[in-house]
Amino acid sequence: MRRLIPCMLFSCIILVGAAAIPAVAEVDDSDCAMCHEELAAAFEKTGHPGCQSCHGPGDAHMDEGGDPEQIIRPQTLSPEASSDGCLTCHDRQENHFAARQGIHRLAEVGCIDCHTPHGGADVMMRDQGAALCSGCHQGVAARFSMPRSHPMAETGPGCVSCHDPHASGNNHPSRTADEVCGRCHFEKTGPFLYAHDTMLVDGCSTCHEVHGSTGRHLLVQETQVNLCYSCHGAGVTPGWHSAQRFLGEKCTACHTAIHGSNTSQFFLEE
Repeated sequence: MRRLIPCMLFSCIILVGAAAIPAVAEVDDSDCAMCHEELAAAFEKTGHPGCQSCHGPGDAHMDEGGDPEQIIRPQTLSPEASSDGCLTCHDRQENHFAARQGIHRLAEVGCIDCHTPHGGADVMMRDQGAALCSGCHQGVAARFSMPRSHPMAETGPGCVSCHDPHASGNNHPSRTADEVCGRCHFEKTGPFLYAHDTMLVDGCSTCHEVHGSTGRHLLVQETQVNLCYSCHGAGVTPGWHSAQRFLGEKCTACHTAIHGSNTSQFFLEE
């Protein structure tokens, strides 16, 4: 049976000037299953509205014997255009609105590069955990094979434990380390009366390569004294604190409260 189905905002935006496809549909979404049986079966397990909500009115598509040029196919659109279709509904969820200004948007990565809207899996991801992100972020993924690496690559939800893929660049963990790293390392992030100034630079990533490193504790340099002297060089520390004198030593042998202290401005033992 045929019935009128209003065109969703996505259809109206994409089809400006495309007079070949009608503004309203007279076919029922259930008619799509006649040709797309497998997709329709999987689609029933999702929380998405009907087929025409994303693909536009199907009248011309069916009248022309399934002509693919007479239907909206998100995979043929630009990442921005296809994502705008998803965001007509999903920008009301959590912080999805920020996706319009997000890093992925700027990199021309669209929603369907990570999500499969017809799938029935959890949040309809194309892959699970770090395996999905590593498809693009191969350099970062390689760090997880280093001698020391962050365990979140192997357990839990993976990258999204720390990164929000829908967030804007201002919400990158390096800019919100006290919040993101503090979810697990709460004893390291304070607040402290005397805080380490690294939190004003790149946060935890000033000293730690959070994905993987050859140094202990995921330090960005293998020798701890060299790491400290990259900021605390000559003219900043007392002369008898020369790197040559303390080569092979650990600054944290004395400055044990290196992340911050409530009793010592020099982060000495509390």
